[in-house]
Amino acid sequence: MSKDKTNAPPPNQDDDDITGQDDNDQALADAIAEATSEGKGGDDDTPSASDAGAPLPPEDEVDSTEVETLRGRIAELEEDLLRAQADYQNMARRSLQDVALARDQEVMNVARSMIGVLDHFDRAIAIDVESTPTQGLLDGVMIVRDELMRALQRHGVERLEVKAGDEFDPNRHEALMRQESDDIESNHIVEQLQPGYILNDRTLRAAQVSVAE
Repeated sequence: MSKDKTNAPPPNQDDDDITGQDDNDQALADAIAEATSEGKGGDDDTPSASDAGAPLPPEDEVDSTEVETLRGRIAELEEDLLRAQADYQNMARRSLQDVALARDQEVMNVARSMIGVLDHFDRAIAIDVESTPTQGLLDGVMIVRDELMRALQRHGVERLEVKAGDEFDPNRHEALMRQESDDIESNHIVEQLQPGYILNDRTLRAAQVSVAE
């Protein structure tokens, strides 16, 4: 009996190691499966198979929508353009009306000034020439002249003063003749033949003069 017990084979150590390894592999597999099932229950932005397979709108339908949008935008721009053109035409019309009104107002102001001078002429005509001395008539004419000059000055008109010896200025003077002169330098005014007038430094009428050769 003792002989049989002595000859019994010892336990196999390799079999125990294999069994333990199998248990570890099974535990790892169970842990992975559990983690995977928990992850599926959370939020996931990754599209599912059903989402990935959703049909896209037809290409011709997308193009049609864009075309309609562009047509609507073009219509809006055309309306804006027509409105801007109408506003410009109205503004131009009002500007012309304002210019015409300002011109008429200025003419009215000048006319009012001239009416006062005309009143003086009417009074002069009503004078009895036979009973009025010549000097009195001359004084009356001078009064009318001065009144007319004041009326013109109120509108910016001034008489252009020219005297002998002034240099000839083609912008202010009109040479009617040239003459020799011992006292006046060449191309200078010898005599004023008719006075000139300016309006706000612009020549209304050039003074007519004779010029030294």
